[in-house]
Amino acid sequence: MIRPDRSGSSRHGQRPGHAGGLMAGMLLAGSLMAMAGIANGQDREPQRRNAARPLIEEVVTETREEATQQAADGRAVPATVRPETERSDTQRPTTEPVTETPAALPATDTRQQESGPDRPRVERGGSLMGRGPASLPPSAGSDAEAPSAIPSVARDTASRTGDFEPGELVLVSDDMPAAQAVARDLAAYRLRIKSRRALPRLGLVISVFRLPNDADTLALLAEIRRQAPDLSLDVNQRYQLMAGARQRYGQAMIGLPEGDATCLNNVRVGLLDTTVNLAHPALAGQTIDLMQFADSAPAPGDHGTAIASLWVGAADQGFTPLMSQAALSVAAVFRQRGNVNDTTTDILAGGLDWLLGQEVDAINLSLGGRENRILDRVLQQLLAEDILLVAAAGNLGPEGSAVYPAAHPGVVAVTAVDANQRPYERANRGDYLDFAAPGVQVWAASENGTAYHTGTSFAAPFVLAALMGERRLGRNGLQSARESALDLGPPGKDTTYGWGLVRWPAGCG
Repeated sequence: MIRPDRSGSSRHGQRPGHAGGLMAGMLLAGSLMAMAGIANGQDREPQRRNAARPLIEEVVTETREEATQQAADGRAVPATVRPETERSDTQRPTTEPVTETPAALPATDTRQQESGPDRPRVERGGSLMGRGPASLPPSAGSDAEAPSAIPSVARDTASRTGDFEPGELVLVSDDMPAAQAVARDLAAYRLRIKSRRALPRLGLVISVFRLPNDADTLALLAEIRRQAPDLSLDVNQRYQLMAGARQRYGQAMIGLPEGDATCLNNVRVGLLDTTVNLAHPALAGQTIDLMQFADSAPAPGDHGTAIASLWVGAADQGFTPLMSQAALSVAAVFRQRGNVNDTTTDILAGGLDWLLGQEVDAINLSLGGRENRILDRVLQQLLAEDILLVAAAGNLGPEGSAVYPAAHPGVVAVTAVDANQRPYERANRGDYLDFAAPGVQVWAASENGTAYHTGTSFAAPFVLAALMGERRLGRNGLQSARESALDLGPPGKDTTYGWGLVRWPAGCG
């Protein structure tokens, strides 16, 4: 068990002239007050800030020298504070064509290390999650499980599965002073700021902390949560694309009429995905804004390009677009990390914040991972703004654990079926499923051509377009879609098809 270094505890909440100090056992009480917006601590670093600049615009990052020093002596090193210049609030995404050098996808059965004897194997085939029978490990340390109930052996096993950034924890706060107050208290655990970024559209601040080299990420998280169970602190979760492998039937299957769906003219849709090849013949000339958020080498653009082409692929290129006149805002959040394409909680949060600023009507989330309270908080903010969120249900098989964000309450979870209305054999099952849509051998663009795509990723765009059509016709989108869906399983909602196969809304054509 990792215990805090009491000698490094800050005296949060104590004003000059007040006698005494806080007891070490109450270390994080001030943090909880700060998160609630009632912290009375003062900024201890006024000399490091430009007083004329609002705190909400500041970004904190660590320097390489500080990281080296911290690794050597295990001490908390003061972070460097600088204005947010790399991606300002007013910066608009580029609309110039973006091209990439094609990167070879890994072999189908490329796998990460095994998760241990007490957990199922998690398959990580490049950008393609769920190419084989697998399921997510139990959500150790998440909201669904009390930290104190996590056995140490489970924590150690989970640390080796590679589904979160090792040695990092993420905090979400209501404002910059609250983030700073909690950071001062977490210094007692030898946690040090790696980065801190304002999400002004969501009204949140996200902080990434680097742990000491000798710390077990989940064990330390559990220890902190025992002291502050309501603190919005979690691992920096990794998320995979919900894709599979390679017919042209989906649009007819859901009843898309001939010609343009005029009810969806002028709609703006957000896509949180890989980058998109804007120079692809299927997408050239379409209204697509693209912003890159990956903090390292961007992942190949096959996945995002395919989904964009399902929505706005040019008819003269042989595509049957679901909403040809829609505008797209693409937040490219996936990175290439060796043979794996993935993203993390903090990158997702930045992309979602930008999409909210783009004033999108809906966001497609064809990605998945374990539950994470930081992402949960961001999703709640988006749902409060009445943004339609549609997510892929996952490709981990009938026994697979629930995939997030699809399983988050309020997010529409989509499973995949084939041309014969049979369930995709690797699709997840569960009470959280809402609708089924074509997702097996769906013909769409690839980064530099066309291909057949399989996975719940490619079913989600069909449902998003249909629900947006219902909304544009002034109906209760979800209720209308449930009533018109083709019931494929037992009567009513079930764990294989949800409410059934989504149908194109009558009158939207």
